[in-house]
Amino acid sequence: MIVSFDELKNHRMAVSMVDGGFDPLHHGHVAYFYEASTLGLPVLCNMAADSHVDTKHTPLLKDTHRAHVLDAMGNIHYTHINHSTTANILRELQPRYYVKGKDWEGRLPQEEMDVCEQYGIEIVFLDTVRDSSSALLDRFVANSSQNGSSTVRQFEEMVFGQKEWSARDYDDDYFEEEWRGQGHSYQLEARREIEGRNPALIKEVFQPKRALDMGCGPGSLMYLLYELGVDTDGIDFSPSSKTLAPHEVRDKIVIGSVTEPVVPDNSYDLVICRETLEHLTILQVREAVRCICKASSRYIYVTTRFHPERAGFLDVTDQPDVDPTHITLLKKDFLRVLFVLEGFRSRPDLEARMDWLNKGRVLVLEKST
Repeated sequence: MIVSFDELKNHRMAVSMVDGGFDPLHHGHVAYFYEASTLGLPVLCNMAADSHVDTKHTPLLKDTHRAHVLDAMGNIHYTHINHSTTANILRELQPRYYVKGKDWEGRLPQEEMDVCEQYGIEIVFLDTVRDSSSALLDRFVANSSQNGSSTVRQFEEMVFGQKEWSARDYDDDYFEEEWRGQGHSYQLEARREIEGRNPALIKEVFQPKRALDMGCGPGSLMYLLYELGVDTDGIDFSPSSKTLAPHEVRDKIVIGSVTEPVVPDNSYDLVICRETLEHLTILQVREAVRCICKASSRYIYVTTRFHPERAGFLDVTDQPDVDPTHITLLKKDFLRVLFVLEGFRSRPDLEARMDWLNKGRVLVLEKST
């Protein structure tokens, strides 16, 4: 039963009181509660509130939740969440026994010992210490730090072990070979079907005056936006992009790298970068993000392949079965952070509108003002 401060007086001299934060709860606490119950009286657990636990560490479990866990234990009969001091609880409750672990012997606060002497409360020290919550947390943090260092080292090895793809790897054959069947074709009419609502949504959601498609390939999206009256330029580092593009947009494509500034800062109110970042090394992704942000005066719309597993923040994988040049699949939050560090805020409302197929590949960001 969970009891309030006002109800403590109903149990005077009728309980053994155990005391602590119990965050996290561990096997030493179980032994402590059991031994307290052998004193022959119901056990009341005086559990520290979050405000006290927070002076040692961020609470792992909210005090109301901890109280329910403790109260469900067989050797605990009453549970009280202590928002005061232990000395004040002892004054109000006046238990028959005040039970502490033997590690407290000789270092109980003087005020608590004075209250116990005043009301005839017997202090009992139990030799049940098996561990401490603080020690468990210290070990956990130490292990997490070691694991984190290992993760960073693996990430570092990945960063410096990646090989860049060159422009000559994206020739006519790359865009037109038969392996590009089953939804991967860059032929204009095939792209029209694949794009579906995307071009119209881009116009509706962002209402761009000038758009830039970074990593535009043969300009299919540029052309579909052109049909809708959206003025769109493109950048791609493959010379084949320009030669294969529809003639209506061919002259609006600049051959250049998405990792190098080739347009004036803030020159487009929408910068698009779709299905491009996965072709870059991690270091190139960082530079591409920087260039995308410099070019945009307001919105950024990105789609890319993300790490498919519940991986760590720094985990990276590739996807050669889909495309041999898919070498960098990052965690979505990692990529988002790169944009945030360039001064852009997430727009989850617009992401939801643009991700109409629910593939989870969309990022939308807006320049912070």
